Amino acid sequence: FMDKKELWKTVLETLRINLSSANFSTWFPQTYVDEIKSVSDKHQIVQIACPSSFVRDTVENRYFGQLKEILDQLTQNQCDLVFLVKPAVADTLKSSPAPLFDRPTVSSPPQTTLAPIQNQNHHGLNPNFSLETFIVGSSNNLAHAAAEGIVNTPGKAYNPFFIYGGVGVGKTHLMQAIGQAIGQKNPNHKILYVTAETFTNELISSLQNKTIQKFKKKYRETDVLLIDDVQFIAGKESTQEEFFHTFNALYMQDKQIILTSDRKPEELGDIKDRLISRFMGGLTVDIQLPDYEMRIAILKQKCRRLQQEVSEEVLDLIASQIQSNTRELEGALSQILARAQATHQPVTIESVSEFFGVKKREQLEKISPKKILSTVAKTSELRVKDLTGQSRKAPVTKARQIAMYLIRKDLKVPLTQIGELFSGRDHTTVMHSVEKIEKLFGTNQQIRHEVLSMRSSLFKS
Repeated sequence: FMDKKELWKTVLETLRINLSSANFSTWFPQTYVDEIKSVSDKHQIVQIACPSSFVRDTVENRYFGQLKEILDQLTQNQCDLVFLVKPAVADTLKSSPAPLFDRPTVSSPPQTTLAPIQNQNHHGLNPNFSLETFIVGSSNNLAHAAAEGIVNTPGKAYNPFFIYGGVGVGKTHLMQAIGQAIGQKNPNHKILYVTAETFTNELISSLQNKTIQKFKKKYRETDVLLIDDVQFIAGKESTQEEFFHTFNALYMQDKQIILTSDRKPEELGDIKDRLISRFMGGLTVDIQLPDYEMRIAILKQKCRRLQQEVSEEVLDLIASQIQSNTRELEGALSQILARAQATHQPVTIESVSEFFGVKKREQLEKISPKKILSTVAKTSELRVKDLTGQSRKAPVTKARQIAMYLIRKDLKVPLTQIGELFSGRDHTTVMHSVEKIEKLFGTNQQIRHEVLSMRSSLFKS
């Protein structure tokens, strides 16, 4: 059992992976667990201290669900969270943001990627994001090739460079890696990384404080401007106007501009056409979700960084279960390692199977499709005939799809037979439902929790 400091360090490591660096560094460095009170053997109250009422309210409102899920898993208890205002003491400030499992490496060569972050001309760059640590595969090879071209001739090869893709696929990593590499080759270049949200907030502040000229100087006299999550400026007239003039000022001087978004430029709503046309004036590339080989490579790199020995069999199971983005993948690995450290047990195929709710064949033989139907219906507060009927209400449809997924994945029942269980539905309908839940299992925490809870109920009953 971890003490409260070790517990919170583990929580922070998981959050660091799942949140953007800006969000993590804004809200969590001065937070800590103040006290843990036991209500019963499986029920605890965790008091989380925050440095101000503003931080407390934001953390509670935005991250309550994530924090509770992580704490429930780590403690294997039901945790009630209480947020309070309490300044951090000196040793907490020093230790709380520290990465879990990081150890000094005796034989490693000097980390040259640290140099740019120490340069006063390079702002907002994270030394962990480098081209050397960016895993390249079929889903991102074009983006990586373009990045190398930009490093060689910034402002000339692809300008602007617009990267889009889903959450956690590596857009920020690649963007910052380009900045790091340019900074190493050109130490005198002014490089600035900010999120679009930060750009907006600084603009508002400069207008309120009448320091707009200082704001313009900061953004228009840089050599490389990296703007993350540019979709955030949608609907913000003043921000778009200022960004338009900043973009033009840099572009006319052949200064490199790199932008990221969760969608392609032409799909950005509430952004002026003249900005969209400029976003599309250079090179636009997308980064897809990592394939199996990339997921294995990402896990191996994470293990090397943490100096953890994990078997190929275990890595294969993790990569097979988490088929979504890099953050989800690394987050699952961190939680598995944290649980192993907390229980002083090695990471085994059995423990990881239990983590994902994967059961042995002899256990599965005791389960029937009817039992899965009954369990899913009971857990969802529905009737079996609701699941097998024709209702298209959202709660019924979701529960029906989960039942199909469990019957297919756990019992390997043919699609046509599953369709017969559900009032003669076509096998393509079953296949669609299974694929949908399989995808959500890797990307949606609520769906994953529901599926794992139902699996747990199956083997308890």
